[in-house]
Amino acid sequence: MVESYGSRGSIGHVCPSAPLDMILNEVDLMMPDDVMMVYSALYIQHLRQEDFYRAIAKLDEAVGHMVEGEADCVIVGGGPVVAALGSDERVVDRTQAIANVPATTTTGAMLAGLDHLGAEKIAVATPHTDMRNDLLKTYLEGQGYEVVAMGGLGYERAADIAKLAFDRPYEHATAVAAQAPDEIDAIYIPCAHFPVVRSISAIEKETGIPVVTSTQAMVWWGLHTIGVDDTIEGYGTLLRN
Repeated sequence: MVESYGSRGSIGHVCPSAPLDMILNEVDLMMPDDVMMVYSALYIQHLRQEDFYRAIAKLDEAVGHMVEGEADCVIVGGGPVVAALGSDERVVDRTQAIANVPATTTTGAMLAGLDHLGAEKIAVATPHTDMRNDLLKTYLEGQGYEVVAMGGLGYERAADIAKLAFDRPYEHATAVAAQAPDEIDAIYIPCAHFPVVRSISAIEKETGIPVVTSTQAMVWWGLHTIGVDDTIEGYGTLLRN
């Protein structure tokens, strides 16, 4: 526990890419003042297969920074990495072996969020290419979810995704949800660089459907894991409940 920052604990986040500014800002919106998040990056710049495998090779060093920061749990980011590998078990096992604390991936946190909401049929709204979306769809269906609607914006560079206007995720998510409005239990919005956090409540209000996003799910899983059960308003059903 890092007493100088957070009296109730700290959450470690291994981010797949840099810069971290937008992720830091969005986490700060949702995180209680007395809980800290410790960061390290794997420096993925393009969402390509070769970059993912290079990032995995840096995982041990990045998790080592979490140990130095005395994180009480660790979340390894990178939904496309997990989809490319077909499973997050290897990532979680390696992380827990080094850090010796509870660990998951961003994808694992999002799936835990979906399960918490009782979601089976989901809409998936991403900023990614069709190729990345096909891998993600296969992965989610392999985990037992039915993907009833899906759409991407075609971006490969994390920096380009982070520069999108704040209303773009709202427009995209509501359009994807409109493909099958009567069948959807939850809207799944991956990618921590996608600036969606400020739009979660608006998307839920427009569609009437709970939303699970990367950064929101990481905060929810991390707080739950270290025993913080605060009700957090303004960022969707998952954190409010």
